[in-house]
Amino acid sequence: MQSVQVEPATSPGADTHRLVQIAQNTQTMGHYLTPLFFPEHPGHEVECRILDMKYEVGEYCTLLYQLGRRMVIGTFRWGEAEGDLPASARLIEPLGMQVYSFEQDPALPGLPVALDPPRMRAALLDALPEYRDGARELVSVRARPLRYRPGKRCTMRFDIWERAGGAYARRTLYGKAYHQLGKAASVFNEMRMLAESEAVRSGRVVLAPVAAFLPELMIVLQGPVEGEPLELFLEGLQGSATAGDQRGWDGVIRSADALAAVHTSGVATDRERPIDKELKRFVKRASQAAAVDEAGGAKLLALANALPAWLGHLAPWGEQITLVHGDCKHSQCMLTEAGVAILDWDHCGMADPATDIGTYLATFRQMGLHQTLKSRGSPAAVARSQWLRALEDAFLDAYVAASGFGEGFYYRARWYEAVALMRKALRAFSRAPKSPMPLAQVEAGWNILHDLPPAA
Repeated sequence: MQSVQVEPATSPGADTHRLVQIAQNTQTMGHYLTPLFFPEHPGHEVECRILDMKYEVGEYCTLLYQLGRRMVIGTFRWGEAEGDLPASARLIEPLGMQVYSFEQDPALPGLPVALDPPRMRAALLDALPEYRDGARELVSVRARPLRYRPGKRCTMRFDIWERAGGAYARRTLYGKAYHQLGKAASVFNEMRMLAESEAVRSGRVVLAPVAAFLPELMIVLQGPVEGEPLELFLEGLQGSATAGDQRGWDGVIRSADALAAVHTSGVATDRERPIDKELKRFVKRASQAAAVDEAGGAKLLALANALPAWLGHLAPWGEQITLVHGDCKHSQCMLTEAGVAILDWDHCGMADPATDIGTYLATFRQMGLHQTLKSRGSPAAVARSQWLRALEDAFLDAYVAASGFGEGFYYRARWYEAVALMRKALRAFSRAPKSPMPLAQVEAGWNILHDLPPAA
């Protein structure tokens, strides 16, 4: 096996970042990981690619690899890190990296059960009343992971075969395993409360039906939503196209009303999402980034330090606290016959509804930046960016009209859009510090702030 020999680093800065860069080289990591996870094929190298990454400079870095048919976690721990390592973790000594199979994630104790058909069948027999009371017979169940965040959550599709009255039928449920019982319980309870709200009963917003909560596994089960993902209608922005699909535009406008229905539903939860704490984290992370790239980190830090200056304006602009989705964007929306479905309520909590709208707006701004950078400012790319900016404005107008929140909401939404771009810039920097995207997002954030009334 060929490998790159590297002395392990124990301090933050350029040395640890060099290890992260090596860990992002999928060819090198294929050399390291194949003999550990496919020892039955000596001399054969399995294809390796990166699915996810979380990097806190000087503290830890966790990468999720797709290694052939398996998912593998690799983690560096130089300082403060979240959670424990499983007993099965193995060390790649030249890198100082611990690696283990994703199903052994110690933060998700429900994962091994969910992926074991007999054990998951037993869990469903207890959790679902239609099987407990004998109305239907649960024959078999098999889970397929769809999306996984190491140490946080795993979304799975459960394909179930059942029998009723002698006839066999196939059923699909979706489940999510969480790393905290309290969070799983909150998501379950909040979705049930929303399901009983006028916003859902009236059809202004659609939710996936909640099927069950398995507290011992920290898994929430939901039924499927039949419809078309909104993001599918916004994927044709490439080549010579100068505008997106009209169905995408219309779907985005419809989603504004769905979000307004959630924010004015009157539903409340005990989970809070205070913005001041996140702003402090921005400063910390931007300061850490400067240890890797002094110039780029300085630009990140400048925006992070500037954002809090507008906090005093939020109240005069009509700041309020409602139930929010917490991570809303067009990729969380489905277009159904009944209305717009909003999915993935993991980050639900109490905050200014402008946080949701700012995040949604920032997604379009990010798409426009990507278009410009990818096409190097071609006329078609510029036209697509302009179309996306017009969609931003139309979405915001539609939301304000549907919510009735007034003129001050425009300022709050734009400030939160700058906040969301800061968040995106930090995430992009942690994945690819040399990419132009993080600093393009920082510049877009400054452009938004410059259009706001001056900070106090």
